[in-house]
Amino acid sequence: MNLKELYKQLRLLVWIIIQEVMFFLLHKILLCILYFKDELISYFYDFPLENVVERPPCTFKQLSSNAVENHHTAKEETKIESNLPVHMPVPRKVPNRYKPLILPPVLNPLPANHPEYLPRFDGENGITAQKHIQAFEDYLNIFEVEDEDVSLRLFALSLQSKARTRFQAFPEASISNLQQCSKLFLDSWMIKDSFLLLIQEYDDLKRLPFESVQQFSD
Repeated sequence: MNLKELYKQLRLLVWIIIQEVMFFLLHKILLCILYFKDELISYFYDFPLENVVERPPCTFKQLSSNAVENHHTAKEETKIESNLPVHMPVPRKVPNRYKPLILPPVLNPLPANHPEYLPRFDGENGITAQKHIQAFEDYLNIFEVEDEDVSLRLFALSLQSKARTRFQAFPEASISNLQQCSKLFLDSWMIKDSFLLLIQEYDDLKRLPFESVQQFSD
């Protein structure tokens, strides 16, 4: 037997197997249909007709009048909704110490320990404005303060006495970021700081051991 005849026999065998499987499946499907046929017919005839609502046929005029009524009803509902009061957001009252600041509607929380570690400046304790700005920036870095509104409010809280009064004298809602705030603060205290530095340098003057009075005076 050569390969060609063997191939033909294999194809024939496969085709016979496929036919047997298909006939078996069709036979099972028909048996299922015949088994459930009586139950389906009885369920169809026993369905309660009292649940079915019969509607009389509508004419074109009735359909058009219903459409007009629905349109007017929708218009009236829209008018009623438009007459409802519109909710307007109530402006948040800004404390006096924050008046010069431009703050967002929703504020981020301040650090829990800010009263304990926040550097203070009152303009009279010998600390210059530059040193206060440096100490304040160090505070922001140490406690990882990144929100602009938190930084601005903390800076306002760090000012006391005359410094707070001078800060509150700035125009209302004129400071939007920390860089602008620092610049205005330094500009307002520059003359005061220069005078304090001169006094401190004068107080630090000392006569050297081998220095004459004339040399010290010069």
